Amino acid sequence: FHCFGCGVGGNVYTFLMKIEGITFKEALEQLAERANIQLPKLENNADTAREELKAKVYKVNEFAAEFYHQNLYKPVAKIGQEYVKKRKMNRETLEAYRIGFSGKFDELYKALKAQGFGEKEILESGLVNKNANGTYIDRYRERLMFPICDARGKVIAFGGRILDDSKIKDPKFPQPKYINSPENVVYSKGRHLFGLNVAKKESAKKLLIVEGYMDVISMHQAGFNQAVASLGTALTDGQANLIKRYVKDVLVCYDSDGPGTKASLRAIGIFRNAGLRTKVINMEPCKDADEFIKTYGADAFQKRIDDAENSFLYEVRILERNYDLNDPAGKTSFFNEVSVKLASFEEEIERNNYIEAVASKYFVSADSLRKLVAKYAATVA
Repeated sequence: FHCFGCGVGGNVYTFLMKIEGITFKEALEQLAERANIQLPKLENNADTAREELKAKVYKVNEFAAEFYHQNLYKPVAKIGQEYVKKRKMNRETLEAYRIGFSGKFDELYKALKAQGFGEKEILESGLVNKNANGTYIDRYRERLMFPICDARGKVIAFGGRILDDSKIKDPKFPQPKYINSPENVVYSKGRHLFGLNVAKKESAKKLLIVEGYMDVISMHQAGFNQAVASLGTALTDGQANLIKRYVKDVLVCYDSDGPGTKASLRAIGIFRNAGLRTKVINMEPCKDADEFIKTYGADAFQKRIDDAENSFLYEVRILERNYDLNDPAGKTSFFNEVSVKLASFEEEIERNNYIEAVASKYFVSADSLRKLVAKYAATVA
């Protein structure tokens, strides 16, 4: 291939690597799979066994995703159907994300055995546990199921939401709201993002990072298909670098409460270190994107996207909460701390741009703020 605009060119492997944001090995595997070509076995026996186990676990996960999805439409899944209806998920969304329902006790285990899967790959998938007495029991029981896919669309894990919220606070046997797959031979939660396999198809110039599965799904249903979420953990450097494969700009859309604000501040630092440009979407007065869209609609959410706040100015605004700007001493302390943050910008033009923005917002002299920043920059140097 060759682009006469920018001059970039290459073969089928480099084309796929650039379009999909994947490694050469991943491109090779993907093309071999499409062409139904068996790649040569690795000479190392341990590596060969690991690759064979991975292939089997992928098949287990694929079967389970379809098993759960079909289960959702059966009479036994009435509680799941009611939840889906309450959350206003339409059929298109259910199909796009293959949302499903897990049954009782060992339904999936029996189905997997009947399909011919062995104990090793079943247990490695994390979908089934083996008790001390040798009994096999499904990890997910009577939960709404969210298959988690890698960027290529392969099912690598699952998230399961409890459908009876009273069980979360059960005094005798409290259950977690969500259960996520354990890490295994095909899944590392710090290296993947929920919804990326859908978002990357949009060829979006920006990705929205949200907190949970339902936020992604709500956005998708409202027409915002560029949303992704971290997987039951705080954002990682690996996830930021994964995003960098596809876009240069990220919109942070975490919850508006205390923990959400803390997570936003942490994410901004991670994205900045990865070389990504970041803005923050204001969800107030709602708690999260799902609630906002259901309350105010897609057009209002698009307006919030358009008005997203520069991440550095967001940091400054949150910092402001710690000081009384009506008190001269408090105001001085605030500007001292802001100056320390401004001094961290290495490029003079960028630093001056932010000095002017902060000075304008807080009605102070840009020259005075620049001198204060220079003082702290000298101590850092």
